[in-house]
Amino acid sequence: MATQMGSEEGFKATIAEYLESLPTQFCRRVFSNPAACLAIFRLLSTVGKQLVMSMLYLETAIKLQDIYQWAKVEHQPLVRSKVHQLRKLQILAEERGTVSLNPVFREQLRNALTGGGDFSSFGIPFTGSTGNRGVSKKWLASYANDRWEAILHFMVGHSADAEPPSESVRGILRMSRLMEDSEDGMKITNSGFQFLLQDPGSQVWTVLLQYLRLAEMQDMDVVEVLNFMFQLVSLQLGRPYSTEALTRNQQKMLSELCSFGLLYQDNVGAPQFYPTHLITSLSSSGASHSGPSGVDNAAAAASGTGRSAIPTGSKATGELAKPSSQGFIILETNCRMYAYTNSALQIAILNLFVHLVNRFPNFITGALTRDSIRRALMRGITADQIITFLTTHAHPQMQGRTPVLPITVTDQIRLWEQERNRLRPTAAYFYKDFGQKQEYERMFKYAQDIGVIIWASNEKRQLVVTRQGHTKIAELVKSQRANAAKQ
Repeated sequence: MATQMGSEEGFKATIAEYLESLPTQFCRRVFSNPAACLAIFRLLSTVGKQLVMSMLYLETAIKLQDIYQWAKVEHQPLVRSKVHQLRKLQILAEERGTVSLNPVFREQLRNALTGGGDFSSFGIPFTGSTGNRGVSKKWLASYANDRWEAILHFMVGHSADAEPPSESVRGILRMSRLMEDSEDGMKITNSGFQFLLQDPGSQVWTVLLQYLRLAEMQDMDVVEVLNFMFQLVSLQLGRPYSTEALTRNQQKMLSELCSFGLLYQDNVGAPQFYPTHLITSLSSSGASHSGPSGVDNAAAAASGTGRSAIPTGSKATGELAKPSSQGFIILETNCRMYAYTNSALQIAILNLFVHLVNRFPNFITGALTRDSIRRALMRGITADQIITFLTTHAHPQMQGRTPVLPITVTDQIRLWEQERNRLRPTAAYFYKDFGQKQEYERMFKYAQDIGVIIWASNEKRQLVVTRQGHTKIAELVKSQRANAAKQ
């Protein structure tokens, strides 16, 4: 009598959601690693960092109400939400109206900030002869960009000079549903189009989260993989690190991440590897890393150690990246666009939502039109993603404006999206084929009383209710049938 309509996916979209889903014993193992604690700390919001630092050297619990009093009345809801988030991450423990830092997390974060404990968790620098003097920061940046852009070229279906992605890369793209198999080979999905418009940091986190999912499917030690991931995030750009102490799983992970350009290794089995900027910049807003822990110097004074730092401007995945001096897009108030680029990849991405008109050796022209935006929306790309992409890659001459993009253009993009979103799918259950009119009326009245009706037709005796409402109605029907059986 009831038919389910709609579905939901349970995959964790951010590293925070993944950490929240870990059992307590797994979190305890993750927190026993100083590099992991520092990386998690650096991914917190500014308010979250402030809360943690305020309690880092408190040996006793503190009342929740006292924490709320740290902020002005109008900002206390924000503090409450951050405390709730820290509790879900198991960084804070609550008991009888008081909270304290997780003792394991507190101890290891102290070690990370002061240089105590097992500092090998930040990687063991390679002291032997590298044999390759050409590996510089500039070369690593070129290597990483070439590898990463080759994958993006592969996704949009354009050939690139770089070598094609390896089977492990294609497997992760397939498993993450960024691409799917077809008769003509692999093709990009709606999720893949959204992926292309994200900033590089968000793209890398997406890949790493999918690798964690792959590790679970292959029965690998997820905590071991997660700790190694946080270790890589904390490494110093341009410095070689030894592979001697790596486990078999970590050696495998090292080889596969090299395929994405996140790491560089001279050859399989080489005694050293180099992290690239794609992974070292994930938990920091700064580009330079100089301490042994791979963190910025900017806040070393704040910790009082002079050794590691607490960046106050780092952001989690999905947030807008810093304005780039390499921006190439100029947008006029009449929706005309000019892009100073000769990159086939950038042109292919622009073609997702821009109607291209002319192309010159290092310059293209086009326009944002209703049809081009609707085409992008049909592929799963949202208006906010388009606006974020245009803002991030705006020309330096536009970056000095406030706002960066003309308001008329951003409003028009959102209006075109609203045109298409007049109908919204809702997960629901459809009831029909009632045997008796009294049975329909009884169920209709009950659903109306609890407020779960989405649509109803009394003439056809049909009813559509929410997913939550279906559970309650099913319990009612079950109890009524049980009573009828007893009679």
